[in-house]
Amino acid sequence: MIYILLKKQNQTSDRFIMMQRSLVILVFVITCIHPVFSQVNYRHFVTAGRIELSEDRNTEAIRNFNTAIQARPDHFEAWFFRGIAKFNLNDYAGSLNDFNETIRLHPLYARAYHYRGIVNDRMTNYYDAKTDFKKALEIDPYNAELYVAAGATDMHLDDFESAIKNYDMALLIYPRLSNAWLNRGIAKRLSGLKEEALSDLDKAVFHDHFDSEAWVRRGMLRSELNDFEGALSDLDQALKLDAQNPAVYFQRAHIRLLQGDTLQALNDFEQVNILDTRNALTYYNRALIHSLRNELPEAKVLYQQVILINPTNIYSHFNLGVINFQMEQYREAEKDFTNAIDLFPGFVGALVNRSLVRKQIKDRSGSEADYAKALAIIQDLDDSNADPESLFGRYADSTYFNQIIALEADFISGNMAQQRPQFRNVDIKPFRNFVISFKPTQEKTIANQLPGYTDLTIQHLNSSLPETLHLAYICQNQQFESNDLQNQENLLKDSKLPYNVQQLLIGVLNQARNNLSRSLTHYASIPNNDPLGLPARMNEAVVLFDQEEGRVLSENDVRAVTIQQGNAAPFQPESKEDQTLNLIPAFNAIKQALQIAPKNAFAIYNKGNFLLQTGAFHPAIDAFSDAIAIEPTIGEAYYNRALTLLYLNENRLACDDLSKAGELGITESYAVIRKYCTAK
Repeated sequence: MIYILLKKQNQTSDRFIMMQRSLVILVFVITCIHPVFSQVNYRHFVTAGRIELSEDRNTEAIRNFNTAIQARPDHFEAWFFRGIAKFNLNDYAGSLNDFNETIRLHPLYARAYHYRGIVNDRMTNYYDAKTDFKKALEIDPYNAELYVAAGATDMHLDDFESAIKNYDMALLIYPRLSNAWLNRGIAKRLSGLKEEALSDLDKAVFHDHFDSEAWVRRGMLRSELNDFEGALSDLDQALKLDAQNPAVYFQRAHIRLLQGDTLQALNDFEQVNILDTRNALTYYNRALIHSLRNELPEAKVLYQQVILINPTNIYSHFNLGVINFQMEQYREAEKDFTNAIDLFPGFVGALVNRSLVRKQIKDRSGSEADYAKALAIIQDLDDSNADPESLFGRYADSTYFNQIIALEADFISGNMAQQRPQFRNVDIKPFRNFVISFKPTQEKTIANQLPGYTDLTIQHLNSSLPETLHLAYICQNQQFESNDLQNQENLLKDSKLPYNVQQLLIGVLNQARNNLSRSLTHYASIPNNDPLGLPARMNEAVVLFDQEEGRVLSENDVRAVTIQQGNAAPFQPESKEDQTLNLIPAFNAIKQALQIAPKNAFAIYNKGNFLLQTGAFHPAIDAFSDAIAIEPTIGEAYYNRALTLLYLNENRLACDDLSKAGELGITESYAVIRKYCTAK
């Protein structure tokens, strides 16, 4: 704490003395709110961030670069390295902003243009990418990697001729550059020059024998040239280098299918799902193979797994219906075909098959209705004079969907990197409310957990409490079971704190233990005009909210507002029919808290969450915005505002908020960025 002493002047009036005292208080408050960074060791935090960056701890690196930037915002290094960290987390918009600032501060830094070009390429800003590479090459014309990057953008534009020329230049500068040989080989393959491509891939393998991707690419090309034994040999070598890469097993399975070895193909596909348990594409292919082998129960389980991961996969619903029909489980088959029709009402095959199923279960009217609807669609689409039965047979045949899908859409090249935030397989939900609760000690803080927030109100209260009882604004997502609660209870029993302070802390203790009604009793004993009125009303509001939410969830099984994995809608609020939350008591309590402290950002944030649960999305956005305006470091507010914006189809604004939330330590942002903000 910096103490500011004002020398006494000649006292001309009591009013002047009061002005001096007010100035002391004002400067003291400003100092508490705005930390002074003049004494921060800039170089230390840049170096620490670079170390974290080199060890792929990108979120930790961002925290160090944040500190460096706050200390010296006019130095380009921290901006540049933070841009790299954000890029590694798929936060391309945030990365672009940091590289923009790098270039503003250092207009002749070629690497910044180089990397910004790569970011623009990822964001499908291809013109901007080419402009960046051109500028970088003006500054550094003998950088082979720049030509490789420019060639990659050409390939994304299907300009393979220009791409090959760029790779030619890269190899002229550095003939041993393996990735230039690799990329030129891919460009030639896409140009139809497969024999020349194979020659380039041979050189890629020669110059970097330990690059598993080069072996994989050559193996895939060899399979296209019908050299299956050579292809398998290359993929086997790739697995020796990277045995945990599911994409290689997937490719090897595909080649084995081409050889007719379905059993070995199944083994490889199973290995893919061992390494990547949410790879729906592989479950689907396994189901197809089992169905072709007439192993219907195994196929059924696998189709169900696909649907669990991706409920909108229409082919899985259809094929599962076929399996259930073959197993004479007609009611289940009817449900499966209905699901397929719900997803695509014009799906003739599903209508035809549901008609057959309903005929089996003696639903004559339903069967005839499906028959008529299917026939109308078929006759509208088919100009032939074929009879309806032969047309029905064609459309009802599931072999159209019994093709092994040889795509890589579910794969991340190389290491799946499940430990990275953007690849975590989690359902993503808005952050919950803030409560004033016991601050976890440093050694008790969970990895990647934010430590909580404080303000002058909490700091003043903590100054009169033992350290074990210190409080902070803690998001409910960050709360966890703590052995300290018993110690805190014992300390409270033995303490001689003022009555209202003790009541507040006992309420906090019970709320942390989910003794909600008990906590309400203690909070209710503290009046609004007490200095502790704000924390009492704020926590009381959250308790009332949690009680009501728990009641509704237990009675009606209403889903919380959530973003689901798979291709479901990005945001799914409860339907109005099921919306029976009575949040009036919670709103009244938070209203009282805001009457006590109208500028408390955390109470405003909670109000936004309450509004979100009632479906008042625009007022919720306003509340989150107000909280951010007062306290710009609340990453949870950016995150929740982003999810609300996603529901309203404001993806660009949402992605900006997600980038900021990630910068502020909300690592969950990167999973959402990867799904909704990364160019496909």
